[in-house]
Amino acid sequence: MDDRDAIRDLCFAYTFCLDDGDFDGVGALLEHATLQPDMPGIVGEKIYGRDGVEAFYRAQVITYSRGRPMTRHLITNQVIAIGDDRRTASSRCYFTVLQRPPGIDYHVVVGGQYHDEFERIGDAWRFTSKRIQVDHLNDIERHFRITPEHAG
Repeated sequence: MDDRDAIRDLCFAYTFCLDDGDFDGVGALLEHATLQPDMPGIVGEKIYGRDGVEAFYRAQVITYSRGRPMTRHLITNQVIAIGDDRRTASSRCYFTVLQRPPGIDYHVVVGGQYHDEFERIGDAWRFTSKRIQVDHLNDIERHFRITPEHAG
């Protein structure tokens, strides 16, 4: 598999885990990474490691039937740069989150950019950093809560 395809697949796996409410899976994908949410109401803290990432998403994301947030995370305009050493890479893309919570029409709840960094270990790529830059919010209170320990 081409490096860019492998990195793209890794980014897509992150969104599928989020949409499935699989916070264990999100933690596994970001086990060796720093997560930095950059959004209104959230302190620009960095979250490290599998346990920290899982705990953050469990505390913040609102779930509905079968433990799912009723979302679809869409990634667009992704640009991937592979380092000269072919052991590191970075990616920037737009994300749009659609949601259909019970009793509400399908709509956009948040949009922004993912700024990701990766390293290759053997033949596999893994996240080393994920910064979530939120540019637009709409009805976020049905998708994401700001817990007191994360509030700014």
